[in-house]
Amino acid sequence: MKNLLLKSIALLKNVIFLIRPNLFLGFLRSPSLFFSNVLSLTKWISEQSKDVIFNDYFTFKRDYLKRYKLYENIVAKNNLSTEAIDYIEFGVSDGSSFKWWVNSNSNPSSKFYGFDTFEGLPEDWGFTYDKGEMSAPIPKINDLRAEFVKGLFQKTVPDFITNHKLKSEKKKIIHCDADLFSSTLYALSMISPFIQVGDIILFDEFNVPNHEFLAYEIFTRTFYVKTKLIGAVNNYYQVAMVVTEVPKNSLNLFTLS
Repeated sequence: MKNLLLKSIALLKNVIFLIRPNLFLGFLRSPSLFFSNVLSLTKWISEQSKDVIFNDYFTFKRDYLKRYKLYENIVAKNNLSTEAIDYIEFGVSDGSSFKWWVNSNSNPSSKFYGFDTFEGLPEDWGFTYDKGEMSAPIPKINDLRAEFVKGLFQKTVPDFITNHKLKSEKKKIIHCDADLFSSTLYALSMISPFIQVGDIILFDEFNVPNHEFLAYEIFTRTFYVKTKLIGAVNNYYQVAMVVTEVPKNSLNLFTLS
């Protein structure tokens, strides 16, 4: 019975390939993907605990400055103002959030790394932003703990990982603000061997179904990383999660000091 079922599925698949339904149904690909991801996002939202640090859901007005209230809650609840941390931001733009974190942590052993092309988006983002938009000069920060890495993540992150030893005993704050699905998924995938239980991951445009949310979904499923929501503002546009589970011995992929 099982073999018959498998053969039937294979035959049906081959017939579909032969018919090539994309020729007359191809226009449904984008809206179908969006609708599917919206369903996944709303399911994710419905599963979240109500006892998070800070959550303004539901609100009709988006206030981008609320993200700083989210940061304040995270720092206060986790005693991050004096703890040695590795802060890694993917998507720096003008550096406003990067500067906030630098100014909010006084530990001399902390490190702050900011990745960006500083030449704008490397590809179109939805129907609103075109490739090259949101460019900004490299921010100027008078703090020796801060370092900016200019260029596409796909070109800069591998060298960074080779040349920097992210210490396992330091809590990592990973801020994903690259907007794009491709950039977010790549950044999280590359940094995954260093992620440990207790690390915090921030997203700045999380409730965009086809981009940061989709990247998060694929990343957590692919790398068997589990997280818990600890804060959200602007209807889950900006969120903060703490890592609760990672594969054992993931740090053994690299030699760390």
